[in-house]
Amino acid sequence: MREAQAAGRYERLPWIRVVAGEPSRVSVTMPDRVGGTATRPWALMRPGQRRALFRSTPAGLEPLWLWLNEDGMPRDPHGWHHTFEAANRRISGLGLDGFRCTPHMCRHSFALRWFSIGKLVRGHQMAHLSKDQTDDFREQFGDTWHLVQTMLGHKRVETTKDVYLEPFRRLEVEQLLAHSEGFPVARFMAEAFASHPRVRTDPLAGDS
Repeated sequence: MREAQAAGRYERLPWIRVVAGEPSRVSVTMPDRVGGTATRPWALMRPGQRRALFRSTPAGLEPLWLWLNEDGMPRDPHGWHHTFEAANRRISGLGLDGFRCTPHMCRHSFALRWFSIGKLVRGHQMAHLSKDQTDDFREQFGDTWHLVQTMLGHKRVETTKDVYLEPFRRLEVEQLLAHSEGFPVARFMAEAFASHPRVRTDPLAGDS
């Protein structure tokens, strides 16, 4: 980014919009078309609109977009696919045939790992509660399915269950963990998932 600022690259971009003041966590203020300013919630701005936002600093214009290319330019939202393709080619060149990764595989891995962690944590949190208290807790705060749904940004929890966490549904983990006192849950999941076509590695690997 500093190199791009020094070279004046950002000032030459015709599509940028320089924000007014410091953006807040929930909104950003930009110049409007009639010489004034307009404040818009972040939640209503599309990725392409966010990518065009810059702010003025003593060092020059600075992109508000989190992901930048090596030359400092804001990265295209779909640019990660090219990054993974390049990485896959390098891995293949090392002789690791059959090993391939995509951005969406990382998303599935994220869902699987956090569902595993969420289940184990919630199990410890609610171990002392009665069934009625547990049901009340889930009614107020949702269960682990809804936790992962929120983290992935899904509109419907069925998408989270049927697509991203299908391995857990097949194992009926809800019933398993409800009767898991003294049962080696982490080891069982690692062994059970070892043969599942959608699971490459133990989702809890590396946890202590």
